[in-house]
Amino acid sequence: MFATTRGHACRARLFVPPIPYETFLLSASPLRTHVTTSTDLFPSVTPPSPRADEPPQVTPTLLDRLPPPEHREKYLRALSETMMLHPCFNVRHFEQRVGAMCAWGEVGPSAPAPAPAGGNAYGGSGPAGTMKALAHELFFGAPPKPGKHAGGREAAPPRAGAPKPTLSFFAAAAAALALGALVSRDADAPSPPPDAAGEGENAAGQDGQDHRCSPAALFALSEQALGLYERTALYDLDMLITMILQILYQLHDGQMSVAQGVFPLVGKMINVARMMGLAIDPDEFPGTYSLFEAETRRRIWWDVFYYDLFVSDCMGHPPLIADNSFTTRMPAEVDEEHFNPSSMSLPVLPAGESLEKGTQYFVLKCR
Repeated sequence: MFATTRGHACRARLFVPPIPYETFLLSASPLRTHVTTSTDLFPSVTPPSPRADEPPQVTPTLLDRLPPPEHREKYLRALSETMMLHPCFNVRHFEQRVGAMCAWGEVGPSAPAPAPAGGNAYGGSGPAGTMKALAHELFFGAPPKPGKHAGGREAAPPRAGAPKPTLSFFAAAAAALALGALVSRDADAPSPPPDAAGEGENAAGQDGQDHRCSPAALFALSEQALGLYERTALYDLDMLITMILQILYQLHDGQMSVAQGVFPLVGKMINVARMMGLAIDPDEFPGTYSLFEAETRRRIWWDVFYYDLFVSDCMGHPPLIADNSFTTRMPAEVDEEHFNPSSMSLPVLPAGESLEKGTQYFVLKCR
C-alpha cells in the first residue's frame, strides 16, 4: 500500500509551483460581469488593488482552479467509493458542501450561499430558516458555543455579512478531488511504466491539458490553501479532514515516501487533534456538541489513532498516542445515508443491508 519501504529510494513527487497569492484575495478577484447604465456605458472591469490587511480567503477566482462540473462529479464518485473503507466523515454531507461552495463561487461572493437541492443544508426535509442560516450551517456547522477552544484561545465571534466557505474546507475539497482524480485516472488508463509515469503527467501539462483536472495540481492547491489557513485562523475539523485526505492521497500516489511525506503529517495531525480536544470524549462536555459533530469528532480521532499505529509501525517507531492517554469512545455504527447534522438519534443500518451504507467496517478497523 505504501509507496516505498524503509531503506529504499522513491521517485520524487511532481513539483507544482504555488499559485499567485492574489488568487486568495477577494479584492484582487476580477469582476465576473458589469452593468451598463445610462451614465456609464463602458464600466471598468479592472479589479481594485489588494488591501494590505485583507486575509486570504476563498474567492471565485480560487474556485475556478477546481475541476469543471462534469469532472468534479466523476471525481466525487470515485472519492465516495474510496472512502467506503475510510468513513471518518460523512461523505454524502461533504459532497453537498462541495456543491454549495462551487455554486457560491458562480453567483458571486455578495450573494447568499445556496442550500443543496432536496432539503436543508444537511440533507433533511424540514425547514431550517432562511437561506443565509442554511448556508451558514453548511459552511461552518452549528453555531459555536461561547467560551474557549481546547487550546485555551477565545472562540472567534460570528462573522458579519453573508457566509462564505472557509479555506480549510476548500483545502479539504481540493484534496478530495485530487484523490478522486487519482483513483479515476488509475481506473480509466493502464498503468504507465514506472520510469515514464512522471514524464507523462509533465507532458500532459505542457500540451495544455486543464490543470484543474490534474491530481498533482489539486493536491498542491490543497497544501497551499491549508498552509495559509492555519496561519490566519483557528483549527477546525475541516483542517483535520484535509490532512487525512492528504495522507490517503500520498499513500495512493506512489510518488511520495512515507518517511518524507506521510510520517511528519501524521505527527502534525495528532498534535492538532489534541489541541482541539478530540482526545476527550464529547459527552464530557454536555450541551457543547450536536450528535452529528460529536460522532464526527470521535471518527476523526480514531482515524488519527489508526494512522498513528499504522504509519509508526511501518517506520519502525512506537506510536505517539498511548492507549491510556485519551477518553474518546469508539464511534457508533450508523446508516450513513440517513445520518446528517439534523439527526436527533443515531440511524441504525437495517438488517441485511450492505456494509457499504454504514460504518461497521470503520468501527471494526478501529477495534
